[in-house]
Amino acid sequence: MQHVLWIVFMLFIAIPPSWSLAGVISPARVHQQVGDVYFRTPSDTDWLPVAINTPLDEGDSVWCPDGSRLEIQLNDGSLIRIDGGSTMEMLAVEEGFTQIHLSAGRMYVHTVSNVKERSLQIDAEDTTVLPASRTRLRIDMLPNSEEDVSIFKGSAYVEGNGSRTRVRAGEQIALEEGRNELLALNPPDDWERWNLDRDRGIIRSSRSEAYLPEEIRGYAGELDASGEWVRVPDYGMVWRPTVILADDWAPYRSGRWIWKGDDYVWISYENWGWAPYHYGRWIVVGGRGWCWVPPGRGDVYWGPGYVGWYRTGDRVGWTPLAPGETYYGHRSYGRNSVNINVTNINVRNTTVVYRNSGARGGMTMVPQNDFLRGRTVNTPMSGRNAIPPSAAVSVGSPRIKPIRESRMPVVKGTPPRVAPPEVKRVAPQEMRQRFPRIMPSSPAATPAPARTPKTATPAPVATPQVRDRKNVPAGQPTAQPQPAGRTTAPAETRAPASPATQGRGERRSPVPVVTAPAVKTAPAMQTRPQSSPAPNAGQNRRATPSPQAQPRKVWNVTAPEQRNENKGAPVPARGRSEERREAPQR
Repeated sequence: MQHVLWIVFMLFIAIPPSWSLAGVISPARVHQQVGDVYFRTPSDTDWLPVAINTPLDEGDSVWCPDGSRLEIQLNDGSLIRIDGGSTMEMLAVEEGFTQIHLSAGRMYVHTVSNVKERSLQIDAEDTTVLPASRTRLRIDMLPNSEEDVSIFKGSAYVEGNGSRTRVRAGEQIALEEGRNELLALNPPDDWERWNLDRDRGIIRSSRSEAYLPEEIRGYAGELDASGEWVRVPDYGMVWRPTVILADDWAPYRSGRWIWKGDDYVWISYENWGWAPYHYGRWIVVGGRGWCWVPPGRGDVYWGPGYVGWYRTGDRVGWTPLAPGETYYGHRSYGRNSVNINVTNINVRNTTVVYRNSGARGGMTMVPQNDFLRGRTVNTPMSGRNAIPPSAAVSVGSPRIKPIRESRMPVVKGTPPRVAPPEVKRVAPQEMRQRFPRIMPSSPAATPAPARTPKTATPAPVATPQVRDRKNVPAGQPTAQPQPAGRTTAPAETRAPASPATQGRGERRSPVPVVTAPAVKTAPAMQTRPQSSPAPNAGQNRRATPSPQAQPRKVWNVTAPEQRNENKGAPVPARGRSEERREAPQR
């Protein structure tokens, strides 16, 4: 009996079930960029320029200077975009969970349909957002310590200032110290319109999804846009690029290797060059050329670059691996891979022959100095003499000490045109302790805190005015100078009202200093002087609402302790009176 159990145990190890190999932890990647954008790893002190397909791992920081924009794709296909003047950190990249911290600026989020509940968490200084699937939202961090979350489609669970609620499409929640408010959306600005244009370009349905395992279907759209699928005996449906510009094109040549973490990682300069270089294998098909064979179900592992390595003298070489060939890496990468950190490997050239090394463009060799500095590969080696006689198969990537240029996805000799942000370096573990993972029992069923309706004099429906919601609570000393408050349209009544003449841009404009009187009453809010109109006033405005326009919902979202303190307290004075209405029942 013991003998039979031993045989069963050995078979279980030799042929692992598919579910045991199905897990994959893929980093996020730079999908598109406008202008110069920089990133920094936990081990680096300098900000380094990013390039398309740069992997972003746990602990990496990203800085987008003014005038630049960046689009990041997560491993489930969701998109994160940040505007100029923004910085963010990747706090967690785990299986089934990604956590991002927005430390400055503004962010746009577009989740896809396969996003699981609570799989994406975005933290600002005082706000946590958990988007649902098929959701489009933006997060703005304003200079007056106010944080806005606007939902354009779908919904999101939001926590902040002791309150928690579900914010839905068409709503915007403004969170500031001691006060939260749910508002209607602002008119779109240039940042929002740019994101909408990007969203329209996303391919909604893709033929490639039928031929890809579930874990990498988020990359199907770019494969459809850049290639075609063909059926090949023994391999089934394989993908070949159709946007190549050279007859001698070969994989793993348009790009460079960078040192990241503890290994050399391939950075492709081709728009589609993420999935085909970090998953699966390559073959050469007669009359078709190079074709990519996607990984099979249950064997989806992101890798730094599935190649076989060669070393000879001061030269470094590599060749794309064919299906079934062993990949020697520093971790476990599923079937047909060996973790050389735990296994002693003795490889001889007579026993290892890579099938693609003799194909056209199948062998690339460069001087070691060019390899470290990322110089372009110009001359592929192919044919019978592709491998120099002195070249030896290298087990794993070359152990060459990297230099500064080895860490740069694109080598630039000039420093950033603006000074990098002075961000205090905080260890990822410390950041995650400060921003723990939120695990609501059921975000969809979590009710918003009871909202206390406010009574105020109805607002006139004439010319809209600027209002600053930065009220000073009663009983506090003189307030410090604060940046501009939020500019919004007046509360609408059921009669048609004039549209707002102020947009998002005015929220960053300074207003006169507001000083609280010594008495324990809230000060009256100051309005912008008529001699100093808000910038961009009157631009990018929506048309005047029709008489059938629905009233705007405006209410406070307050914590229970705040409601107890505010019982019987007089309504604070405002720069202009406005009508408050109780939130509709959900």
